[in-house]
Order: sequence, then C-alpha cells, then structure tokens
Amino acid sequence: MNRRSLMLGAGALATSFSFKSKVLSSETYKYIRGGNKMESPFKHNYLRLDDGVPIFYIDEGKGKPLVLIHNLMFGADYFWQKNIPELSEHFRVIAVDMRGHGFSGKPNSGYNVNQLASDINEILIKLDLDDVVLGGMAIGALSILQYLKDFGNDRLSSIILSEVTPRLVSAPGWDHPTFGDFPQEAAAGFADSVRADRDVLNNFVVTGFNQIPNDQILEEMLINTYLTPTEVVAEFVDDMAKKDYRDMLSTINLPTLLLYGGEKNQVFPTSLGQWMQMQIPNSELVIFNDSGHAPFWEESNKYNKSIINFIN
Repeated sequence: MNRRSLMLGAGALATSFSFKSKVLSSETYKYIRGGNKMESPFKHNYLRLDDGVPIFYIDEGKGKPLVLIHNLMFGADYFWQKNIPELSEHFRVIAVDMRGHGFSGKPNSGYNVNQLASDINEILIKLDLDDVVLGGMAIGALSILQYLKDFGNDRLSSIILSEVTPRLVSAPGWDHPTFGDFPQEAAAGFADSVRADRDVLNNFVVTGFNQIPNDQILEEMLINTYLTPTEVVAEFVDDMAKKDYRDMLSTINLPTLLLYGGEKNQVFPTSLGQWMQMQIPNSELVIFNDSGHAPFWEESNKYNKSIINFIN
C-alpha cells in the first residue's frame, strides 16, 4: 500500500460522515485566526510553567479538588461546559487547557503525552493541590496514565478515565483498537491527512457523537477546535500511536472510575470499557448506552452524577 492510499484510507476510516465545514463561514474563520477570544462563562486564570508556557485554567467551586483534562482539539471552557456548573456545586473543579489548546500557550514543541504528564505535575505543584481526583477524557486520560508512571500517586486520591484506550493502534492479540481496526501505518496516514486537510478533524468531531448536534452547536464546537493549531493535533496523534499502557493497568492502586460510551460508539466499537475494568483493580465502570465517544456531552447529567457518586 502506498503512502497516498494510507492517507486516504485513514481519513476515510475516521470520517464515517462526510461533513465539510460549511458552517464555518469566512467571517468565522477570520474571527478564529484573528486570535479573538470566544466568550467564556468562566473566569480566566493563568499560570506559567517552568518552560515559560502560559497555561489557562478554570477554577470553580470549593472543597475536594477535581482536576479535569480535556480531549484533543478542544479547550476546557467549551469541552466541560455541561459538567463544571454541576460538579462545582460539590467540589473545587479545576479544568485545564493543555499546552497548544484553547487559551493556553502554543510553543513550538512539547506535543506528546509525556510532556502533558509533566505539565500536570507542575500544575498540581504550582496550585498546591493534594488529595486530588484527577480525571481526563481520551488523551487527557492517557496523560493521567503517563503521570502515574512518571510521578506516582502521592498527590492523588482517585482517578477518572473516560473514553481512553491504552493502545491506539492495532496489534496481534489486541482486540480493542480504535475504530475496531487501526494499523500503525493508518495512524501515520491519519496524521498526514490532518496536516493536508483540516476537514478531517471536523469530520472526526462529528464521528464522536451518537446524535449529531445541529449546525449551530457544530459551529461553536469547530470554533473552539480551531483555537488548536492543526500541527499540534497531528503531533499528538503521531505520539499517541506509539504508546502502549496495557501492562501498567494492573499496577494502578487508586480507586478508578471508568466512563465509556456504549454500542453506538464508533471510535471504540468494542467492549473496551469492560476490558479496562478487568485490568484495573478497584475500578468501577459506567456505560452510557445513548452516547458515542462523547458521554460527557450527550449524557451529561448521568456523567456528572456518576462522578459525584464516585467521589462521595
């Protein structure tokens, strides 16, 4: 198979829907690229990492700290908008924009899971957080696994892993790859497809839903994703495709909440959540049968209550 075939195949694999960004008008695109801030319902806070990168974060509520790490492409204020208001009635919710995303800095390097884990460690130290519930979605959850490997769990009381796979790509004996089948070569082709055509990412956003949002909501979502440069996403995809955390899951010794979409999930169409629960001791699994890859959005009430019940 040649390189062009791999790129096209990976793009087709990840884009079950043919959604061109027609809702992104030229005026909207100029708005995004002009660096204008989207309106946010939350107060903007910043800290600076030791390498100089400014990190945006939301800090709402009081009590036990719940730190949330979003998925690839999105920023925290949009991603968690259906979750922070209710969760912050019970906990101190700190939601972070990962480097390269949202309102955080966009340095020339550092777009890999190991760096995200290091960033999380710095954030917990700089905000003087202990007894933390650390939760993440997809790459956000992957960075939590890397954090546990690199820094241990001294600052943590429990973790929440949502819609994450310990291995992105296919391998012999691995029954739960992304999309049901995602060869290493296809992952590289997908990253190249992203670099060639931003609409590949727009389509991927749509693929994540069981019920596709209306055009107005899609426009808002895509505006938020365009705050993350295309190359940032491509570099993260390249790095994620190299990771394999299967062997470390059995070593997790913290209470763990697993949150996964059900049979309508196109990104993880297999029983990945059940497999994860079997690997991680002292883990609790909640399946969202009416959701795809985005239970935090499609079934936000159940998602929030699952977190509240788990922590309490």
